[in-house]
Amino acid sequence: MTKVLVTGGSGKMGQVIIQDLLANGYEVVSTDRKAAKSTDGFEFIAADVTDPDEAVRVMEGCDKVIHMAAIPNPLIASEWEVLRVNTMSNWAVLEAAEKHGIYNIVMASSINAIGAAFSRNRVPRPYFPLDEQQGTLCQDSYAMSKWYGEIMADTFIRRNPGKMQIASMRFHWLGHKDEQLERKKAGGTNLTNPMRRNAMDFWGYSDIEESAAACRLAIEKEWDGHEAFFINATDTFLEVPTEEAIAMAYPEAEIRTPLPGFTSAISPAKAKRILGWEQQHSWRDL
Repeated sequence: MTKVLVTGGSGKMGQVIIQDLLANGYEVVSTDRKAAKSTDGFEFIAADVTDPDEAVRVMEGCDKVIHMAAIPNPLIASEWEVLRVNTMSNWAVLEAAEKHGIYNIVMASSINAIGAAFSRNRVPRPYFPLDEQQGTLCQDSYAMSKWYGEIMADTFIRRNPGKMQIASMRFHWLGHKDEQLERKKAGGTNLTNPMRRNAMDFWGYSDIEESAAACRLAIEKEWDGHEAFFINATDTFLEVPTEEAIAMAYPEAEIRTPLPGFTSAISPAKAKRILGWEQQHSWRDL
């Protein structure tokens, strides 16, 4: 049975990933600084994976790694601490995997890797839909920590040519269906005015259960090297047509591919092509 280490396993996303892996026949080891309320069905090891020795210790005997341990936004810690924790844990996990000969790794990146919701100023965009070819315009430490993680992934691929496979999962706001419903009920003008909602998040979202399945697919599919994937819904969290919203918020941007109706301004096409993943659920159906 394939054994998968999930770092940050006690966190919101980590817990959902663990349940998805268990439901699909994987053996799971979870690591975090504190245990989840329930550890039924899997092994838990307390550790801080910003420490490279701890990262090596918890990875013993594992076959694949899904690395979710991180400070999830720059609002709950100083920018310096966010950068330190996220960057150091990324390097420690990648280095530990290399030492163990574990060459199949999934890493938590973010839409913010290109500069998004936590930017101090509006970030202009050359075109929509956003895709993985657009570079970063980071303005905050959280965004930088995610971009650095992707640069590190490229580094370890160069160190292990033809061996290592890494997926950087650019998640958006990750919500359970009850959270999406709550957001829908409280939406008000946030759903009808693109400028009232933070236009720098491109009005996107991700269903957490479906995004967890994307992580599993990323350890099941095969490719050579490092790939970043936008993991988000195929629609926006707006009740304004997407092209109208873009014209209001990003008048300088070219619309390269038509975005009819409420089509997402962020393209998940690469995830569909390589992973066979596309979010099926919409908040509109709740």
